[in-house]
Amino acid sequence: MGAGSKPMDGPGSHQRMVVALLVIAIAAVGVYFTVEPGKYRSLAWVVLGFFAFRVWIGRMHRERVEREQS
Repeated sequence: MGAGSKPMDGPGSHQRMVVALLVIAIAAVGVYFTVEPGKYRSLAWVVLGFFAFRVWIGRMHRERVEREQS
């Protein structure tokens, strides 16, 4: 880590969620420009959407657990 850089807090941190969603968005853009329209592009978007949903649900679960522990 460089001077002044802050490590990511943990597996459910907000920074990790943002990075994961950005990576998924970049992959979706890559699919759009590289895969011909049809069933494979749709399948790729469904899979990427599934992972984005899991990231978001995981973050919401962690926030709920943290609220309950407070």
